[in-house]
Amino acid sequence: MRQTACAGNNAHVFGRFRAHRRPRARAFAASIAVAIAACIAAGCAPPAKAFVDKIRNESDQKCREGNQPACHTIVQALNDTKVAIESTSSLETQTPACIAGKQDACQQVAVLHAELSSWCSMDNAQACAAVNTGPWPKTWDEPALLDAAKLSCLSGQFKEESNTCQALQMM
Repeated sequence: MRQTACAGNNAHVFGRFRAHRRPRARAFAASIAVAIAACIAAGCAPPAKAFVDKIRNESDQKCREGNQPACHTIVQALNDTKVAIESTSSLETQTPACIAGKQDACQQVAVLHAELSSWCSMDNAQACAAVNTGPWPKTWDEPALLDAAKLSCLSGQFKEESNTCQALQMM
């Protein structure tokens, strides 16, 4: 059976088409619609939120057990499928280095502060606690340090896969 159909560019295309595929496609679409409706009715959370909740619960439990790196872990859902995990442990070493005049340490601290501040604005209580307690350098020009950090990432001074460069890409 030869039929004519229109392609995506409205050109006529000759070929053989099987009629039995359409009922399957309709059944598939119907099953997807039912799954979406069931998910909405049941209150499904986006995959990133479920993952964030799981990681937060695990890190909180490990922190209560005395695992200090877990106490410094902050998790943030960036969208429905993307999650970021950051550690504030570098503040204890980078802030004194920044105060001592080490420019790259100041850039890294500024990026971390900006990242956590944006997460705080998304109602992340852990990020707000870190932003409010610090330790952060007292006098610094955060916008200038962020620009310098961007240049350091572009020039290769900071590796592209570093936390600093990754955070700048997300901002």
